[in-house]
Amino acid sequence: MRREAIVLLTGLLWALGAGAQTPPEETAPPADNEMAGEASIYARPRTPPRLEAREGRLVRPGDRVDANDVLDEIIDEFAADVARLGANRISPILLERVRVSENMNPEFASVFEARLIAAIYRAANVRVVRCYECYATHAEVENGTWVVRRGLSRREDLQQVMKKYNAQVVLNASLTLYTAPNSFAFDVEMVRGEDASVFFAEGYRVHPHTALLYRSADKVQHREARLKDLEDRINAKPRFNHSVHLGAIIIPTQNHPDGAIWAPYTAYRFTEAFGEERTWRAGGTVAAIINPTRIGGALLEATLLSRINPENVYSINCFAGGSAGFFVTGATGNSPMFNAQAECVLAHRITLQASLGFLVPFASSEDSTYFVGGLTPQVGMGFTW
Repeated sequence: MRREAIVLLTGLLWALGAGAQTPPEETAPPADNEMAGEASIYARPRTPPRLEAREGRLVRPGDRVDANDVLDEIIDEFAADVARLGANRISPILLERVRVSENMNPEFASVFEARLIAAIYRAANVRVVRCYECYATHAEVENGTWVVRRGLSRREDLQQVMKKYNAQVVLNASLTLYTAPNSFAFDVEMVRGEDASVFFAEGYRVHPHTALLYRSADKVQHREARLKDLEDRINAKPRFNHSVHLGAIIIPTQNHPDGAIWAPYTAYRFTEAFGEERTWRAGGTVAAIINPTRIGGALLEATLLSRINPENVYSINCFAGGSAGFFVTGATGNSPMFNAQAECVLAHRITLQASLGFLVPFASSEDSTYFVGGLTPQVGMGFTW
């Protein structure tokens, strides 16, 4: 009996071990095209790429701008506007037509349309429906007359098409290329299907020199600023610019054993902007030049400056001009002085300034054997407000 129990236990252990080593049956993979009826697919949000340090820097404007970059800026700006409008208010959008100007290749319209739809899909959860009836030519007999129509020519037709596609708004877009100078203009319009009222309209422009993107409302704001400037002119309200400068000046001497005089200087200047575009500045400068062992005096000048490059918020703004006045040191040290000067505003406040002047030579008050004057270069920096 004990022997039979041992044999039975050994057989049971062997069966359990064989079952554990048997590989599971492989299940056939589902077919690629098979999907359950209740299944849903949700796209995961794309992980934003991490920009490298060199890619995150702003590139200063150059002489040329790629047209594709300009179009991407325009399309992305419009897609952002669509996202702000909200999908519940405009989705789905019935795309009626995208037009390009006559000086562009007509085949580019389809390319631009595809890029526009892709940008809308990336920016907002909005469906875009293509309107095939909007391009078609319709012919019918009305009151015994053969009538040919192209696209949607009546409000009733628009309402029927909107109801057919279950759309809320109709999108019309137009891209225009200007060649003198080169620039893009993109105009869009969204129309409600139920009452044919304009729901959204905007124009996007690219500055031909700086490639800055602005809207139609920006032009209105520019006109408002021009109106404010005109009111200031009528009311005789001036626009002043103030600046404080620090630097060094070299004053040549004649027959002096120590040579030219090196001296620090500090100056305060006030100017008024004038001209049609406020590109000119006229005013006065008060400066102090002090070398404790050699010379001390004040400089009183009238200054006139003019902008030498177009105004640009991304680049350095430079001015050039001149000044004329008197260098005052005392009873015997008063002499005329003339300067040709240039300065550049790096951003908005910090200014680099350089000038080359001529100080009419005068005899030194302490020793009449040598004279002070000649070409006087000076450099410095300032703070403008």
